[in-house]
Amino acid sequence: MDIKGGPIRPGVELLQVYTRYLGEGQIATDGLVYSSVATFGTTAVDVVNELIDPGFGLGLKHCELGLTQKFQGLNGSFVASMNYYWQARSEWDDPVGTTRTGAYVNLSGTYQKAVGTLTTSEDTLSGYVPVASLPVAPFRLKLTAIGIQAAVCTGKVKNSSYVRLVGTVIPGT
Repeated sequence: MDIKGGPIRPGVELLQVYTRYLGEGQIATDGLVYSSVATFGTTAVDVVNELIDPGFGLGLKHCELGLTQKFQGLNGSFVASMNYYWQARSEWDDPVGTTRTGAYVNLSGTYQKAVGTLTTSEDTLSGYVPVASLPVAPFRLKLTAIGIQAAVCTGKVKNSSYVRLVGTVIPGT
């Protein structure tokens, strides 16, 4: 069988799939692993701030998220309330090595939680991000939390949290 050489036919897209687990590389005897703990009060703190980088530029067709975060109130006799939200922005290095960034887009609304004295609240957000808001990878993903009414809280992200990207390689990246 003869195969002719030559360029790839225009219009042929080879989809690539990339999955990134947050907190990967960590293990535990009971199987429950979380990111490092972030402590926050009435000033906003990034609980997680990670670059999701498949190793090449990827024009996104789909971006699927499964994110589990856990918060705990630390005040001894105070019922705390806190807000949190997930955001992402495109972030890449141009050919001369300068880091370029886009504007942050909201991946979730701002959620308010009541975390009482030494109690915890764990939520899972999952679904698909509209890729018109986040058209390319790599991008930076962050979870931001802030306490209300002098709350002191901690936050962390479960290592089963993931980002799955489906797209085509951007030539030259």
